[in-house]
Amino acid sequence: MNPLLESLITKGLLFDAAGVIGLALIALAAIKLAHRNHSWGGTMMAVGAISLLIVRIYLIVSPHVITNEHLFAIGPIGLALMAGLPPLLLTFGLAGVVWGLWGHERWLGEENH
Repeated sequence: MNPLLESLITKGLLFDAAGVIGLALIALAAIKLAHRNHSWGGTMMAVGAISLLIVRIYLIVSPHVITNEHLFAIGPIGLALMAGLPPLLLTFGLAGVVWGLWGHERWLGEENH
């Protein structure tokens, strides 16, 4: 396999950086849209994109920060939160972006009629 491609796939830093930058740009665009048009759909898109961004950063940073001592210190409730919160935030983040896009387009359609 090509060494550059293998490095990109195994290390993943470039893909992680592109994912974080892309989500940050989506969040900024949604915030600008919500502020400029005062639509609830833009606000929902912004909340969803920020939720996705938080989870993405958490998933990138957590393997480097969380140690066995942390896991022992937080106990079973903390472990349940660490396991359950990222998928929940991903689900609600994606739903927020889609629902916000739908709501904003519907709001624009009502405004033009």
